[in-house]
Amino acid sequence: MAQQREWSIGASVLRFEPPDLLWAQFRGTFSLEETKRLVDIYRELSSRPFYLVADLREVTAIPEEIRRYLSEHADPRWILGVIYVGARLAQKAAVKSLLVAAWLLGRADKSELSKIHFASTPAEAHELLARLHGATSS
Repeated sequence: MAQQREWSIGASVLRFEPPDLLWAQFRGTFSLEETKRLVDIYRELSSRPFYLVADLREVTAIPEEIRRYLSEHADPRWILGVIYVGARLAQKAAVKSLLVAAWLLGRADKSELSKIHFASTPAEAHELLARLHGATSS
């Protein structure tokens, strides 16, 4: 059985809560090395697909190099759904472009696009997560 775990990557913190939830408080801008570590964590957890709640309120930018690395190395099948908290318009576009790129590369099917959700606040993310969990358990 999976155990609760926590990782720090630069100023960002990720916390896994069994059985299938990864909370991520992202801060600043990720370097390529930090992004590689992030993908390694996703891969490590992927033995059982998980939900990701990613708080982007303190993210300054998602550089092209980072978006490209994520689209080439993170497998959308690892993730049951993602809720992005506090994403600005440019971040929403960047996030959607990652999945479109994975789809174009043949690494995801079109249905993966429906796994992306946006919430304005952590409270809204909790409500959405409860609905998503309910939808997968029925």
